[in-house]
Amino acid sequence: MIAIPRFVFRLFRSVGRRAGLHKRRLTSEWGLSITGDGQSVRLRAGGCDVALEYRHVGPSDAQTLTLPWEALDALAGRGNEPVSLNAHGPTVTIASWNDGGVPRQSRFDAPKLDKLKFPEPPQEFTANEPGLWRAFRDAVPICDSASVRYALGCLSFRGIGRIDTTDGRHVLTQAGFQFPWQEDLLLPGNSVLGCRELDTNDSVGVGRTEKWVGFRTGDWLVMLAVQDGRFPKIDEIIPKPETAKSRLELAPDDAEFLAGVLPRLPCDDPQYEPITCDLNGRVLIRARESATSRPTQVELKESRLHGEPAILHTNRKYVAHALRLGFRNVHCFGTGSAALCCDDRRRLLWMPLDQESAIKPHTDPIRIERSSFVPATASTPSTSEKPMSVKSNAELPATHKRPASSVAAETNHAVPDRTAISPIEQTLVLRDALRTAAQKANDLVRSLKRQKRQTRIVESTLASLKELQKVAG
Repeated sequence: MIAIPRFVFRLFRSVGRRAGLHKRRLTSEWGLSITGDGQSVRLRAGGCDVALEYRHVGPSDAQTLTLPWEALDALAGRGNEPVSLNAHGPTVTIASWNDGGVPRQSRFDAPKLDKLKFPEPPQEFTANEPGLWRAFRDAVPICDSASVRYALGCLSFRGIGRIDTTDGRHVLTQAGFQFPWQEDLLLPGNSVLGCRELDTNDSVGVGRTEKWVGFRTGDWLVMLAVQDGRFPKIDEIIPKPETAKSRLELAPDDAEFLAGVLPRLPCDDPQYEPITCDLNGRVLIRARESATSRPTQVELKESRLHGEPAILHTNRKYVAHALRLGFRNVHCFGTGSAALCCDDRRRLLWMPLDQESAIKPHTDPIRIERSSFVPATASTPSTSEKPMSVKSNAELPATHKRPASSVAAETNHAVPDRTAISPIEQTLVLRDALRTAAQKANDLVRSLKRQKRQTRIVESTLASLKELQKVAG
């Protein structure tokens, strides 16, 4: 017998969804493997290019059980009661648990495992700082899985200890890591990388086999398959910061103000969401509702421009992304050239929009002052984490008119505690309760519909009988 608390199944299902296992349905080829060794239990699942392993410490029999992925929906219910798993023959598992004092039991047939096997984990891991996992969180949203010419849906893990990612419109490089290989590798930009459920604030181990790379964090092991494909030569498109013609230095208060006001500025192009940064004596940000309306203007009074005056017409999402990453300096290299943010270990580069479409100054703009601005209820994401970037020498890229899509903010999940119910567990319990309520409501609606149909049949039958009585009489 193997006993596992229900929150373990909830957590594993949540992380599996992050990895996309519930969408691919390739898990039917692997299923959910549960292995006990007497001292702990390992849960494993995966697809063709991603595999997950979670180790739960607790007594268990030395055996291996295989369940379909869909079994998690039944086992990951509310509460933290243990689920007892018992093998009944080579292909059947019986799960037993208490649901609010009511004994429950389910039977699961093992899926066929004739195509894929769980990849062999690396024998050795190279330790990295916890910031590596947070670096994944910043890099993955930039990937573009729709790209055909280049493998932009992948992260480039450079042998020099750097991670590069781009969607063809903006680039993020992060350096200062230790990888146990010398060449450059491409790994899928899977959303499980950097997910908060696995952010244990512990060191992150990195290991490699011939075809897989493993990341060990806390009790988790994430395996990703090495990909084939071409990746852009990032070093050739990132300019040197010292060659910039001007540099915008954002004051901390201005940066916080700008991060809050950017999403609320008017927009005349929902696809590109343009703003114009007029850096000429004063630091002005302009946006407009339409081509004929008065522009809305924001002045950053405490920020300073060093060097030549500049006009930066850009997608506001790139500016917001730079602020979320904690950058406070923007390097400009001339009209129509890229904008660059950098620190000791990171580089963020993006292309502006067509400068001919820049929003011109107005004699009477709609002004927004920092003193009168009311921040949104949701707080701006913290930028207190230690920055990471990279040093590189390159030429400027050509002007690109297309911006990237917005970077989706990740829901802040906590790692469940084994001894207490954490916020994520409470959220999952609430979600499961809502699902149960919705299911019961749907059942009730179907029952009422059936009852209504039966009532109509009865009424029709009674009417027919009355007609027959009249005929007989």
